[in-house]
Amino acid sequence: MADVQTFQRIRDLRDREKQKTQIIYQDAVDNFEKIAEKLYECLKKKEIAEKSFEEELKNYTVRAEAIVRHQRYIQGLQQTIDQLQPAVQKARKNMQQKQVKLSAAHIEVKKFEKIVEHKRNEQWDLMKSEENKQMDELSMQQYLNFHNR
Repeated sequence: MADVQTFQRIRDLRDREKQKTQIIYQDAVDNFEKIAEKLYECLKKKEIAEKSFEEELKNYTVRAEAIVRHQRYIQGLQQTIDQLQPAVQKARKNMQQKQVKLSAAHIEVKKFEKIVEHKRNEQWDLMKSEENKQMDELSMQQYLNFHNR
């Protein structure tokens, strides 16, 4: 039967693996946040540009070249948005996969922590049992020695 140290080593190994997985997961989260932030900024720019152009149309007469320039700007933003949306979805999916791996690694570490705890308790119980047997034997010998005098 394997002793506590063996399970502790395995737990330590699994813990190191979990830490590596956690770093990989954090990188995936950072990547997702970076891409999602770019998408958010583009969407915000587009919204602001559309609102400002609508205000311009309400309040002023606008030249045809301004309308064309505005449309090109909006189209450019829309193209960027269209490119970023699949990238965000891919980054989200990657982040979720890394999170599943991290959860599995965490569960694995917890399993070995429980095994180590259980083994320690078994050792403690065994040691206490042996100690009680020795105390009983010692008490019996003292009792017999006392009555044999």
